[in-house]
Amino acid sequence: MNLNKLEEILNETTQEFRIGPAVTHRRGKEVSVTEVYAMPHESEAGSKLEMHDTHFIKVGVKKDRAEELREELVKVLGEYPQPDRLAQGPSYIEVGGVVGSQDSALRLFALGESLGLWNVITPEKMGITGTEANDLAGRGFVMISGFGK
Repeated sequence: MNLNKLEEILNETTQEFRIGPAVTHRRGKEVSVTEVYAMPHESEAGSKLEMHDTHFIKVGVKKDRAEELREELVKVLGEYPQPDRLAQGPSYIEVGGVVGSQDSALRLFALGESLGLWNVITPEKMGITGTEANDLAGRGFVMISGFGK
């Protein structure tokens, strides 16, 4: 799979936006977590981007450019190391391991949804919100409906 080409396509077609504050802090039973979202807020997206919610972030897709690069993206996806897994609808965690980062996986999910290649499935789309949605998403319940079906 040509990961350099995939990253090039993602860079030309997508942009990440945070949903909440730039920095969050939370305390678990045994650990304290600070999350830094070093990206613009979704309110700064502008009207030229098609926005997709991936639970953790929103991804803006430059639809016209995405359509221009559709064939190249499909060619790269055709080289996915486990095409049966891609067809079954893997999570962002699994795809992140293949493409190099969960960040790139979320951007790819949004791009594919924009192009009608699949749907992004999140807890919210299943009617689950709040803490339960965050717990599920953290365990991998952000996935695609499958490619090539």
